[in-house]
Amino acid sequence: MCTRPLFGCFVVLGVVACRRSAAPPSLVEGQGQIAVVHTFKNGLAGTLANDAVKLRIIADSAAIRDSVLVVEYSAPNGNPAARDVRLEAEHTSWSEGTALRFEARPDHASRISVSFVDRNGVAYTAWKNLRGGMWQTVRVGFDEIRPNPYFQPAGAKLGSRIDVSEVKWMAFAPQDSEAGRLEIRRVELVK
Repeated sequence: MCTRPLFGCFVVLGVVACRRSAAPPSLVEGQGQIAVVHTFKNGLAGTLANDAVKLRIIADSAAIRDSVLVVEYSAPNGNPAARDVRLEAEHTSWSEGTALRFEARPDHASRISVSFVDRNGVAYTAWKNLRGGMWQTVRVGFDEIRPNPYFQPAGAKLGSRIDVSEVKWMAFAPQDSEAGRLEIRRVELVK
């Protein structure tokens, strides 16, 4: 487990390889999947979190070929990055897509941030509200995500147009005021 903030005030999913691979079937067949950004087929490989977050993988009873990431997180503790979860990207060029999509199931109504750093070094973040106790599709369009107002990495080329031709990771973080549990299925790049 990492004991330092992973990326400012939000979680970032990362990419360790710049190769293109065949994508497994979409969460919803025929719904515009272009590539898989991150799956949990290799367990927790490529997944990082701070000590305030406990991660594990479970079998997905609804999808035979998939696994689910279970995130158990503590209440906020004064460290804005304490509940960040970072996923390395399996596919780094997102230029063919217009959005990220994944399914999430929180144990209670909550809000999450979804973030990544583009080729220009600019941190982008979107916030999504989730209903408690049910699976729901989360879609983050590249036209709706904005530069993070709370944190930017050194050297970020602010003011430049978003460039998703090389994205090394993506992240998410619970933003609610209490401890909880969140389940996430694979992250996809979609049209």
